[in-house]
Amino acid sequence: MTEEQKIKVRELNNQIIQNKNYRFNSWLPVLEDPNTRSLEDTKGRMSVMNALINISFEAPISYIRKWIEKHNLTSHLSNWENEILLKDNEELTDYELNSLRWYLEGLWALMWATKMIADLDETQWCGENMAIMLPNLEQEERNEKIDQLSELKTDDEIYHMLDLYYRFHWYCVDERIKGVEAKINEGLVYERRKALEWLMNKESDWDDIEMGT
Repeated sequence: MTEEQKIKVRELNNQIIQNKNYRFNSWLPVLEDPNTRSLEDTKGRMSVMNALINISFEAPISYIRKWIEKHNLTSHLSNWENEILLKDNEELTDYELNSLRWYLEGLWALMWATKMIADLDETQWCGENMAIMLPNLEQEERNEKIDQLSELKTDDEIYHMLDLYYRFHWYCVDERIKGVEAKINEGLVYERRKALEWLMNKESDWDDIEMGT
């Protein structure tokens, strides 16, 4: 993308944010050029996220680990996720369980990027229909619902959405610093932005995504 195109995206998104009556920072920089991951890598990340979420709902870690191995998904696990799978359920901390539960929102963003859902509304939590759209590990379903995905949204579409969530994130953080409650949930915005940042930079490490505002 040219610098002019990036600036135009910034201006369009700032206008969207203004229309929603959120604050924005016109001096925030534009994002770097997209270096988008492959569809196969994206489906792998979605698959392990969907599996790991079950642990936060008390699924046995041993069962989740075997499901991931059976479907040849271990290469898509991050170092932190591998460490989780080496533990017993009773050893998990509240932080680890909460982190896995938040995967719901990051996965929802990747479902948007793979055209499983039409919109990524920052005012709405992940949809109640999410579970039926994804493999149900409790019912021993295989991974077909993700395996069959055939297309990512365009680089331009993902770039626009990531840029928008980057600016949403600034708003949430700045409100928190000022001691004011933002009109949207910072955790929701953070997790969706993280997933899109990972998607748009194939060199990034899931455990160490740059999330500055």
